[in-house]
Amino acid sequence: MQQTNPYVAGEDSPVIPTSSAIVPQDSVPSQLPVLARWLQPMVVRVGLLGIMFFAVWWMWPRSGESWRTAAGETEVLPASVGPASLSAAAVAARNLPSLAQSVVVSATATAEPSPAAVPSVTKTEPETQTLAAAAAQPDTVILEAPLPTKVAVVLVPTATPTAPPTEVPAQNASSLPQVRMIPAVGIKLPPTRTPSAGSTPSGPTPTPTATPLPIEPGRLWSAFTPAPAPENDHFWIGRPFLPSAPNQVSSPSYQFGSTAGNRYRPHHGVDMSNPMGTPVLAGAEGEVVHAGPDDVELLGPYNNFYGNTVVIRLERRLTVGDGQLDVYALYGHLSQVAVAVGQRVAPGDVVGAVGMTGIAIGPHLHLEVRLGANTYRHSVNPYLWLHPMGDQGAVAVRLLTADGRTWPGARLTLARFEGGAAVWARQIETYLDTENIGPNPAWGENGAMDGAPPGSYVLVGSVNGESIRAELTVNPGQTTFVEIRTRQ
Repeated sequence: MQQTNPYVAGEDSPVIPTSSAIVPQDSVPSQLPVLARWLQPMVVRVGLLGIMFFAVWWMWPRSGESWRTAAGETEVLPASVGPASLSAAAVAARNLPSLAQSVVVSATATAEPSPAAVPSVTKTEPETQTLAAAAAQPDTVILEAPLPTKVAVVLVPTATPTAPPTEVPAQNASSLPQVRMIPAVGIKLPPTRTPSAGSTPSGPTPTPTATPLPIEPGRLWSAFTPAPAPENDHFWIGRPFLPSAPNQVSSPSYQFGSTAGNRYRPHHGVDMSNPMGTPVLAGAEGEVVHAGPDDVELLGPYNNFYGNTVVIRLERRLTVGDGQLDVYALYGHLSQVAVAVGQRVAPGDVVGAVGMTGIAIGPHLHLEVRLGANTYRHSVNPYLWLHPMGDQGAVAVRLLTADGRTWPGARLTLARFEGGAAVWARQIETYLDTENIGPNPAWGENGAMDGAPPGSYVLVGSVNGESIRAELTVNPGQTTFVEIRTRQ
């Protein structure tokens, strides 16, 4: 069928008739079959695989062919592997790991080769010598029996054996190298003398002496002469522990009025160490005026300074001039309190147990004596109040300047001699001129020590380079007083 469609290009353009034909489906040209189109790429793939397989087969190493070593050399392996074919050189040439590893050989074929296929191996004399030398080396692997046709060599890493420790022979000290200290730049040291064998040093070995820092005089101090010991002593407070307690002695390194070498604040009492929970005994007859923590009532420089504390006001009062002063005994850092306020106690009554409450390092008892009022500013030295143990005595020292001022922080050595040798010694530190630490009104001292066995003593020291010395005698159960004035 034919159809004409007019196309108008313009007004003057002629009409050009067009025609289109509808062709039946049977008249379309023939195409390639679908199967042929699918087979064409398949043939290409198979061809490529074949080429790759042939290349792999061609390059695959086979028995009797050459192996390429890492060094670029060629080594020919026979069809049958014999004992002479595996040596240290052959294994190393194949880039195998270290010969420190062990070799495990497992057979992959059990069929024995025919006699015709196995060439005979004749060991020449050089080869026999080579094998013997290889067997003598620890890094050589020798297989004693012939192997099957095909073998697999598996390298298994093994731990390297550790050599047994060798005992180092002792060396004479004289044969060892001497070390010489090299000083800093600009400092020259004298040469060190090496003493010869058998020589003895002449004279005593000098001991370096630390130069004390200069101290400044303190406030004007008491200058009266105390009464004799039998009239003036007041050892009214008994020992705070049972005789079975491990310790009965106060620490000499943190004395009353000292700072233990500027490590702590000035001490207002004495410390006695004992295990936690050791019973603490009342040292005198009196009334409990404080029992419990010190965070409600201020007892120290600030709250919770002494922790659990018991304060006893003694029945006895100290006569000073025309009046009398109350005496208080304070027991601080307790782990337990066994009394109550208002309770009356007697010597030997348990008032608490050793602890480390408040500001304390380790379990110990802080014992303090207060005179005139129960405040931190009214403490006096307990050494002159605690009853001596056995026949021991106490020493009260007054160290003053030429014009009667105290020397705060001076250190004196109290030593007892027997047969020309010192058998007992303690260090006495004079009170620091701070925190209102003052003397006992009966003695006027600025330093004291208790627990001194009876006998003759020497008190020595140095104040700003001036040596001082005094001799005294300690009597059983009494206080010995000594006053020393410097020339400064």
